Order: sequence, then C-alpha cells, then structure tokens
Amino acid sequence: MPITDENLEQALGLLGELLASEKHTPFQLVVCGGSALVAQKIVSRVTHDVDVLAQRNWDREIFRAYPLPEVLAKAAKQVSEELGLEANWLNSAASFHFPDYGALPASFWTDLAPREYGPYLSVSFVTRSGQILLKLYAALNRTEIRDFDDLKALAPDSCETEEGLRWLLRSFPGLLHRNRLPELLTYLGYEELIARFER
Repeated sequence: MPITDENLEQALGLLGELLASEKHTPFQLVVCGGSALVAQKIVSRVTHDVDVLAQRNWDREIFRAYPLPEVLAKAAKQVSEELGLEANWLNSAASFHFPDYGALPASFWTDLAPREYGPYLSVSFVTRSGQILLKLYAALNRTEIRDFDDLKALAPDSCETEEGLRWLLRSFPGLLHRNRLPELLTYLGYEELIARFER
C-alpha cells in the first residue's frame, strides 16, 4: 500500500507506540524525500517509503541511520504488517547513499520541522529550503522524472535555483548527470540561467 498524508501519520504514530512499549532509548529521525513533502503538504502525491536521511542524538549530533537499529527495524516491520505497508516503508537507504552530511549548510539542520510521536519517537522533516538542495542533488545524480516534478512543486525562484546549483556543483563536482543541467533549468522555466553555468 502506498503512503499518503493520512496513513503516514498513522504509521509514525503506531511506530512511536511500539517503541514506547519497548522503553528503548528514544529515536530522533531526520526524514527527507517524498514523505517529507507529503507531511508538509508541499505535494499531494503518494510515496512508497519514508526516507530516513539521518539520526540525531540529544546533543544534536548527526549520524547515519543505515542500517536501522534492530529495535527500530523490528517495530517498523510490525507497522508494515498491521497497516499493509511495504516491508521497507521505513527506509534508511538515503542515509547510506548521501555522500557527505558536512557538505550541507548549517541552516539545513536547524531549519527542520519536528513532530513528536510519543516520548520515544521524534521525526524532523526536511523543510522546503533543504528539500530544494536535496532534490537538485537527486535531479543531477540520477534519472528519475519525479525529482524534476518535486522541484517544480517546491517552486524555487530564480535566485534560490542559482544559489542551490552553485552550492551543489561546488560541493559535489562528480555528479553523475551534470549534463542534465540545461534540461532541468528549462523544465523549471529558468533558461536564462543556463549560460551562467556554461562559463
């Protein structure tokens, strides 16, 4: 079953309840991707998983969530069985594949939208400004059309687009699909920026 804005809250609420029953150390997850867009009502599309970009501890230190801790993976499996979600609905692959947390600006980690799902689960959704950066990275590092569509929904203005791309090209010079840059800018309606990145 795909994830919508309605069953996303249900799934995370149930996950929080199951973690509370275990009385494990509380989890703080940083979530990006389609589910973060859905949760903040930036887009209305469905998604198939909740992309966990990172975990945080109580000292606000950021660390990778891959692989998911055993107690969290076990609780997520119970949620999938009870609600009929895909087995990997809580997916930490983004944590494994994103190459460098340090490349993200400090504002990325401070401008998050936190929600509490009981005393044992806190989820901080990456907000619009951070999503623009991640989606620019995805759009030029893989070939999935939904990345272009999500950027269109995020509606970065010309200045946000140019600044985001300059950060991206400076931070990740080895992007796999940098040649898609003119196509992306045309899709977003900023053809006038193409020449600035050809110098």
